[in-house]
Amino acid sequence: MKTKLFIFITMIFTSLNAQNDKVRWADLFSYNNVKLLEEVNGVIYCGTENGIFLFNPQNPTSDWIKLNKTNFLNNVGVSAMAYDKDSDSFLVGYENGGLDLLKSGESTMVLDIKWNGFSGDKKVNHIFINDGIAFISGAFGIVSYDLKEEEFKETTRTTAIVNDAAILNNKLYIATTNGIYSSELTSKKLNNPNINSWMQPTFNQNVTNIELFENEIYYSVNNELKTLNGFSATYNLIEELKSSNGQLIVTQNNQVSILNGLDYPIIDEDGNEINFNSGIFINNIYFGGSVNHGIINLSNHKEFYPQGPYSNKSFSVSTSKGKVWIAPGGMESFNNLTFNADGFSYYDTKNWTHYSSDKDLNGAKDIIKIAVDPTNDSHFMVIPYAEVTGWGGTQIGIFEFSSNKIKPNHITSPLPQIYRFGGGNFDDLGNFYLSESWYCDAACMASGTPNYSLLKDNVNSISVRNASGSWMSEQRTNQNSSNALSPIIDNKYIYIPQARLGGVAVLRKGSNETVGSILRSGEQTLPSNDVWSAALDKSGNLWIGTGQGLAVTYGIESAIDNKNLTAEPIVIIQDGIPEALLTDVGIYAIKVDNANNKWIATNGAGAYYVSDSGESTKLHFTSKNSPLPSDIVYDVSIDESTGKVFFATEKGVVSYNGDVSTEANNFNNAIAYPNPYRPEYKGNVTIKNLPNRALVKITDIVGNLLFEKKAEGGIVEWNTNNAKGKPVASGIYLVLMTNADGTETKTLKIAVVR
Repeated sequence: MKTKLFIFITMIFTSLNAQNDKVRWADLFSYNNVKLLEEVNGVIYCGTENGIFLFNPQNPTSDWIKLNKTNFLNNVGVSAMAYDKDSDSFLVGYENGGLDLLKSGESTMVLDIKWNGFSGDKKVNHIFINDGIAFISGAFGIVSYDLKEEEFKETTRTTAIVNDAAILNNKLYIATTNGIYSSELTSKKLNNPNINSWMQPTFNQNVTNIELFENEIYYSVNNELKTLNGFSATYNLIEELKSSNGQLIVTQNNQVSILNGLDYPIIDEDGNEINFNSGIFINNIYFGGSVNHGIINLSNHKEFYPQGPYSNKSFSVSTSKGKVWIAPGGMESFNNLTFNADGFSYYDTKNWTHYSSDKDLNGAKDIIKIAVDPTNDSHFMVIPYAEVTGWGGTQIGIFEFSSNKIKPNHITSPLPQIYRFGGGNFDDLGNFYLSESWYCDAACMASGTPNYSLLKDNVNSISVRNASGSWMSEQRTNQNSSNALSPIIDNKYIYIPQARLGGVAVLRKGSNETVGSILRSGEQTLPSNDVWSAALDKSGNLWIGTGQGLAVTYGIESAIDNKNLTAEPIVIIQDGIPEALLTDVGIYAIKVDNANNKWIATNGAGAYYVSDSGESTKLHFTSKNSPLPSDIVYDVSIDESTGKVFFATEKGVVSYNGDVSTEANNFNNAIAYPNPYRPEYKGNVTIKNLPNRALVKITDIVGNLLFEKKAEGGIVEWNTNNAKGKPVASGIYLVLMTNADGTETKTLKIAVVR
């Protein structure tokens, strides 16, 4: 057993190291919601929302093995797992109908999925393995898959959803939303494809689980445990039945119970019942897979799970020098609350900390943004979307943290009572700008509590808190709009994206003057007045993301001075035809890196990385071609100290190790990669960690100039072509580098293998 386990895990490690296409990626997933437990030769595989972690009961460790989309698996949304000892195969089913086969140290996405033509819910509800055949249950019916031949065999379509399956005396029983069906296995030990020839249910109830234990079929209906022979017992709501090493474990929503044995309810440190999803018995110890507490030893109540954020909900992500803040809240249609009560999560480069909504944040809901002070990243503001707990409720305000501790004077008074905070940002000097909507003025507050009918729901404003800690007067826009989002600040102006019909409002810093706005008023302006994001690039252009596409106001300060606030699309050539970049795509976020390239987060189209002009797409990540867990990407954050790019998606946060980081002052850390450049590699050679605007020349060994470019943002890419645009031959090539003032030089060598 130990030898087999060692081989299985070693194969996984070997495969993890071989995933070259994923080597730049890392996950920031939550692993505390353990939905499934499966034993593999003494080790418990713990299935969570976005992956699996391995737990050895005999040697608990903090050095976790995690399997997820960034390193080994092909999907997120784990919904079923099963292991077959004979073939040493591990199957993982997903909520979207995907299926991974882990075998011989490799993870294979099973593409020939029989239910792909099925129009309903494709979630894999359960996987049951018998004699090398996996029976896969879902709304599509039940499907058999041969683990040895690695192919699907039979499909039984059902009108009811199949939740679970079990076999007794060569008869297959399926638990469905309409009761229990049964049929003899075929001569090949497969499921009978004709559901009409199966024995029909004798009752019409939703049977959620079915399990063979001690030669008896047990099943659950709501809070009742029953057998086909008439046994019945009442429990709490039953989540799972599992036969585990001679015990039948009945997992309920609030405890784990053993048939004819003990109950294991657990109360957490706050006095709340811990909820459970799964249970298992191994080495004479009972374990429970819990909601938000990991896998728990039910005897001593110890919790085990890899560190990470509290949940996989993410609306925005902020980064600085290896630190990460995740805000899990949200805005429904940029207007309504989602009532997310997950607080926020913070990574300090070594450990994760969860700040609870109830315990730490006065019950604040929908944390949408953590704004980090660029002059001191231990100082940050936590912004909830709703400023009060409810109409006329307790005022919440925003939360100021210093050295990871909340400061007591966190409520925004003496400012007017505000009902919506859309976001906030610091400027380079440490002044904080807070976007506000739906405020309650003196008339609204005349009775001492807010009068909802007098609420100003169509006026946006900015409040400024200077670096010394004093709040300054508000600056209000003069537009009929709602929902101001995080402002963009430069030396003279404040740019406010307004998500509901407001375009971009432009305020003059330090005054109450609205100097103009950028609105849709013709073909050469915004694609939509619903502006979701904006960013200033290093050339002074304002990039604007709307609900229906992207536009740019070039030379924004000159445009303001000339009273010519228009925007235009970025035109690209596709198959010889000019078209606008990202037409009809919602743009949630735009971030500019030190090379003036742009990362763009979209609603349903993944994430784009485009050149400084936007005319060239360098990278396009989707959930199909990358480890992105979803194509809905709410936010992007660039850690300029490392070059890592973080994506906040609807299903969690992942990071990508980008090439552009803070420009170097010298050539000490200059590198070129891949080196050697081999035939199988299709990308460019990247030369990075250079001083900004360093001159880079590439020559052959005898001095012929092949390539020359300045390192904008400390990075240069070479496509391995010569000056005539032809691929260079195999050989050694020299990279000659000189800083901008000519005081320092450096030479690197690149080997090209054709």
